Amino acid sequence: MTILSRLDAWLGKTLFHPPIIALCQLTRQTQYAISGALWFFACCHATYYAQHDGWGWAIVLWLVTITAFIGATLFPDHERQSSGLFRLFFWSLLLLEIPAMLLVGHVRATAIRDVIILFAEYAATIKTIPPRRKRERNASAKEARV
Repeated sequence: MTILSRLDAWLGKTLFHPPIIALCQLTRQTQYAISGALWFFACCHATYYAQHDGWGWAIVLWLVTITAFIGATLFPDHERQSSGLFRLFFWSLLLLEIPAMLLVGHVRATAIRDVIILFAEYAATIKTIPPRRKRERNASAKEARV
C-alpha cells in the first residue's frame, strides 16, 4: 500500500465511517442508500449555488440532479463503487479551498459541497454496517421492576 492509500483508509475509518455508520443505524438505511442520498444533496447544493453561472450550466446541473434523484429513489441499495483517485481529487479541492476560506473569512459553498461528496464516497467504501447496540435501561426503570 502506498502512503496515500493508507492515509485515505485512515481518514475514512477515523473521520467518516463512524458518523456514517451511526446515521445508517439511526435511519435503518444501507450505506449505499446514504451514499445515493448524499450525492443527491450535493447535486441540489451545486444547482442552488450555480444560479448565476448561465443557463447551459444550470440545465446540465438540473439533469445531473434529476439523475441522482432517480438513482437514489429507485435503486437505493444498489452497490456503489468509490475510487481512491476520485476521493483524492475532492480532498485536493478541499485543501485548495482552505486559503480562500481564510482570506474570505467564512466557509465557502464549494467546501461544503466537497465535504458532502467525500461523505458520500466514503459511505460507499463501507462493506458492512454493524448492528446497533441496545442501550441499557436507566436505573429508575430497573428499580421499578423490582
